[in-house]
Amino acid sequence: MGQMPKAANLRMLLRWQSQITAVAWLTELLPGQLKNKMIQFYSAKFSKNIQDHMSATIAELITPKSLNNVFGLATNEMAVIKDPDFKLIKKFKDKLVFYYGMHDLWAPLDCLRKLRKAVPAVNFHIADEEVLHAFMFSSCKKVALKTVEFLTGNTRYDINNLIPNFEEVAAAARADGDLEYDFCDD
Repeated sequence: MGQMPKAANLRMLLRWQSQITAVAWLTELLPGQLKNKMIQFYSAKFSKNIQDHMSATIAELITPKSLNNVFGLATNEMAVIKDPDFKLIKKFKDKLVFYYGMHDLWAPLDCLRKLRKAVPAVNFHIADEEVLHAFMFSSCKKVALKTVEFLTGNTRYDINNLIPNFEEVAAAARADGDLEYDFCDD
C-alpha cells in the first residue's frame, strides 16, 4: 500500500498526526453549526465529492479518538500491506470478484495487471470513470447494484426494487436512530 500513488499524501498526513489531532480537540469546543460550516468551506475548496448535507455526519466523525484510530490503522496498513496474497486468492478465486476503478490511485489498474498475471482466471470488473475509491460519497447505489449483479448474475435490478420504498425505509431508520451515517446521495 505504501507504494501506491496516493500513499505520499497519507504519509504527509501521518507526519502531522499530532497537530491534526490537536485541532480536532479544539474543534470539540466549537458549536456544531460552526463545525459544519468549516467542513462545507473545506469541501467546497478542496473536494468535489462531499455534499453540504454530509457535513454534520463528518463533523461527528472528526474526533480525536476516531482520528487516532484512523491514523493507527493507516500506519499499520502502510507498514504491513505489501503485496496481495496470491496463493489465497488462487484458492478462493471462484468466490472473489475484484472491482477496480479506472482512475483509482489507491488500487490502480497496474495492480489488476499484476493480479491477472499471478491469477489468470481471476474474476474482475473495471468500473466506469465516475466510480472513485471512496465510492460511498458519490456512487454507493451504483456499487450496490453492481454487487447485487455479481452475487445474483441479474443486471436488471433497481435500488428501489431491491428495497421497497427505499427512501421511506432510510428516513424511518434515521428517525429511529438506526441509521447514524448516511453518506450516499446518488
